[in-house]
Amino acid sequence: MKNDTIDKFKNLLRFSGVFNILFAFPLIFPVLYTHYLNLLQYFNTILGLGGKAITIPTNPVHALLINTAGIDLVLIGAIVLVVSRKPRNNRKIIFLNAVGRLLFASIIAYYVIFTDLIRIVILFGAIDVMISIGFLYYLSKIRGISRLEPS
Repeated sequence: MKNDTIDKFKNLLRFSGVFNILFAFPLIFPVLYTHYLNLLQYFNTILGLGGKAITIPTNPVHALLINTAGIDLVLIGAIVLVVSRKPRNNRKIIFLNAVGRLLFASIIAYYVIFTDLIRIVILFGAIDVMISIGFLYYLSKIRGISRLEPS
């Protein structure tokens, strides 16, 4: 049972890390991020999800912040991949990542409700909530396992 639990937890962590890297990577590059945002807008429109249309920033500081957020999210994904090797030893990092994902989902909800942000971003928030719930579930499971075994 314990190895099965740890293996499932590692798989969730790997999924989470890859999810971050894949969906944030296009935000890193000055020209690519504009195409990525337009693609998100396209899918939002095709699915009829609503919300205000995305506008590409004309202020270089705003663009830089998008690129920086992309770098940060890719790095977070890489960190999660690294800690996935030994989840028991990295419980605090995993817990903080779960909290950060829940905060991100809350901020998405705020912008959707109060600023009419395009609704496709709800998908990212929902995935992050599910990942966070999984992290918290497995953290509670491995806590019980580690109490039963010597480290």
